[in-house]
Amino acid sequence: MLGPLEQLLNPALTAALPPGQDIQTGPASAPNGAASRVALHALRLEFDPPAAPDDTPIRDPAFLGWQGTLTATPDHPLDFTLPDDASGELAEVHCPPGRIVTGGDAYLLDGRTLRFFREPPGPVEARTRGAPSAGYRERRSGWIDLELRAWAKDITTADALLASSLAAVLAAFAETNVIELEGAAPRLALRLAKPQVSLAGITRSLDPAAPGWQLGVARCVVRGELELGLTLGAPEPEGRIGEVDVRLHKA
Repeated sequence: MLGPLEQLLNPALTAALPPGQDIQTGPASAPNGAASRVALHALRLEFDPPAAPDDTPIRDPAFLGWQGTLTATPDHPLDFTLPDDASGELAEVHCPPGRIVTGGDAYLLDGRTLRFFREPPGPVEARTRGAPSAGYRERRSGWIDLELRAWAKDITTADALLASSLAAVLAAFAETNVIELEGAAPRLALRLAKPQVSLAGITRSLDPAAPGWQLGVARCVVRGELELGLTLGAPEPEGRIGEVDVRLHKA
């Protein structure tokens, strides 16, 4: 479920590093055949411990909805229409993925069509909010440990690769409002809202698992509000009072 974070940052790494640079996501080892390698690995997600025994996560009602990528209307490259199965009202628009854009600033909502004022800088993704659902939406603070690793035969090259990679990742977070980490849509959704990244440390050494390879590591912590959504379909029917009959009796 942490892979989407790596994929979100991967284009920034690709753009910042020399053409053809070996880039890996997830757990990686020293390169075999390449002159150098850069790896981006989201290691773990942790929730902040409760501050007190009665400090429980905030739970809100769940709602049905739709989430997906929109396609431009033929002959109208600035128009993106919600599909028929996108139930409910428009809740969020991301463009590019990870960056929330608002109506009036980036686009105008005309019925079910988003009309952008200029060419979108990337894919357009949308979320809708529909009818109430069984389940819940839980919010609490937490963090993700993120590592950048750079291998090279000489330490100067490893340092340069690590510095460029770190700069690209930090810059990417400056434009990121939310990171989608959902694992089993549409029932389970997990995302990190309002992410803030900080540098936790840098190490450099010979890779003990790969003799002859210099290894530079930058450790980052991505903090934010973790939102866990569980959507279980239509809620159980509730009985409603249809009529109240009040009669007065004399004592």
